[in-house]
Amino acid sequence: MALPTARPLLGSCGSPICSLSFLLLLLSLGWIPCLQTQTTKTSQEATLLHAVNGAADFASLPTGLFLGLTCEEVSDLSMEQAKGLAMAVRQKNIILRGHQLRCLARRLPRHLTNEELDALPLDLLLFLNPAMLPGQQACAHFFSLISKANVDVLPRRSLERQRLLMEALKCQGVYGFQVSEADVRALGGLACDLPGKFVARSSEVLLPWLAGCQGPLDQSQEKAVREVLRSGRTPYGPPSKWSVSTLDALQSLVAVLDESIVQSIPKDVIAEWLQQISRDPSRLGSKLTVIHPRFRRDAEQKACPPGKEPYKVDEDLIFYENWELEACVDGTMLARQMDLVNEIPFTYEQLSIFKHKLDKTYPQGYPESLIQQLGHFFRYVSPEDIHQWNVTSPDTVKTLLKVSKGQKMNAQAIALVACYLRGGGQLDEDIVKALGDIPLSYLCDFSPQDLHSVPSSVMWLVGPQDLDKCSQRHLGLLYQKACSAFQNVSGLEYFEKIKTFLGGASVKDLRALSQHNVSMDIATFKRLQVDSLVGLSVAEVQKLLGPNIVDLKTEEDKSPVRDWLFRQHQKDLDRLGLGLQGGIPNGYLVLDFNVREAFSSGASLLGPGFVSVWIPALLPALRLS
Repeated sequence: MALPTARPLLGSCGSPICSLSFLLLLLSLGWIPCLQTQTTKTSQEATLLHAVNGAADFASLPTGLFLGLTCEEVSDLSMEQAKGLAMAVRQKNIILRGHQLRCLARRLPRHLTNEELDALPLDLLLFLNPAMLPGQQACAHFFSLISKANVDVLPRRSLERQRLLMEALKCQGVYGFQVSEADVRALGGLACDLPGKFVARSSEVLLPWLAGCQGPLDQSQEKAVREVLRSGRTPYGPPSKWSVSTLDALQSLVAVLDESIVQSIPKDVIAEWLQQISRDPSRLGSKLTVIHPRFRRDAEQKACPPGKEPYKVDEDLIFYENWELEACVDGTMLARQMDLVNEIPFTYEQLSIFKHKLDKTYPQGYPESLIQQLGHFFRYVSPEDIHQWNVTSPDTVKTLLKVSKGQKMNAQAIALVACYLRGGGQLDEDIVKALGDIPLSYLCDFSPQDLHSVPSSVMWLVGPQDLDKCSQRHLGLLYQKACSAFQNVSGLEYFEKIKTFLGGASVKDLRALSQHNVSMDIATFKRLQVDSLVGLSVAEVQKLLGPNIVDLKTEEDKSPVRDWLFRQHQKDLDRLGLGLQGGIPNGYLVLDFNVREAFSSGASLLGPGFVSVWIPALLPALRLS
């Protein structure tokens, strides 16, 4: 039975009894709840659309309309309506769910001023693309807001969250894997996602922040945390000096401590701490079941048996139990007799124990006298260990590079050379040759100031993929070094050599290059830095790309092509005949705020360069004049 068939029955019988009977029939068939739900939903959608279309002030709308917001409803709004609705959410302090924020963010205008960003909900900013805000001032302001947002609205290790982290680091000018305390504060919750390499290089500022992060660390973070805690190169000092308050300060990091670290903590400290958390298990919550046995085992650790303490490294140590090596062997003895450690066929487990002993003896890093004698023991050292060293001898570098050759130790070799450069060392041909089997991406691991020590001859060997992970500062320095290296080359040969480094070229350099009919391919064009690219006119880009200009169409929705399109007049783009969209609409006014900034300390709306000011009211006024 269909509902339209029932309607004439109700219309032909006007008595209350007949109407009541029909309602009971509908109720028995289960139609009334369905009708109520459908009517309520339709009414709610109509009410929202009607309210939005008729409201002069979105903040006056009832809170319930915001909480029930759907993507379908948002898609029917204009960009200006979506912006007004989002601002009202911030004004009324309404908490929306993640999918609602994502849908609302998609409907916002591409060009947003700093003032408009300030008026949006902080959590909504997590779903915006930072690439739409070119310029240092704009991105710095954007991420100052992101640092106050609840980044856990985005799942840990999601692509959106990773993209935000990478853009935030780029905006902060972070190179390599070193961050400052100011960088960490600027990153806010995103700092919880910094990979293990950052932890190893920046443990002093990063560990206290990670201690308060929600959710588990990933494997690379856990490994790095253990390494730096074991070394003592942290605000907490070496584990042998820890107190109960130190263990409390570690918070969630206690869960990543392994037995080697626990064994270094004073036994009375462990006993007192265990007693405290036993009285108040809520201090560690679910982690208690993992941590408690680990600490309990250490509290019951055995001492070195009488007569078993060795005074020299010899074959007798091969027959020691692992726990006896832990309890009896002294790190300073190992350091004095490292040549014997390398000669005697100890097992991997035994060598790992020896390394742990050396790490405890030298928590701030091995002395150079020991580093010079490491020999094959270098294979058991991690890059994080090496970053603590102070290496000044080129002979030591060359010797250890020979040890690492063919051992899948690229990370250790790069860390060693970086450490050597940091100490004022210079790369000579022998060291460069020893690094020959390692991809030249290691140039991005050196600090920018150390790149001056890289011979110009290395520039001839660099390929495009070698610079993928370089920061903008690295690229700028490498570009200058490449210009010097290729100064005696001209024509197309020069372009083929220099194009690998064009990610560091300035807008002035790109303008000069456009005059030489180089026909740049789109892959090279996409590697240009945004700040330089957006300064080029349509005519200059046309000269730069030559016949490859047609490839812009396939990239118009991606950075940096999209960023360049946003800064061009649509009428200029139309002349190319490629159907490119996204430029400044014809008839809109464009102001250059650089002049104003020269006389005022006020921040520009969208950073340095051109800013489009949308004044649709201007056109009717012009017609009337």
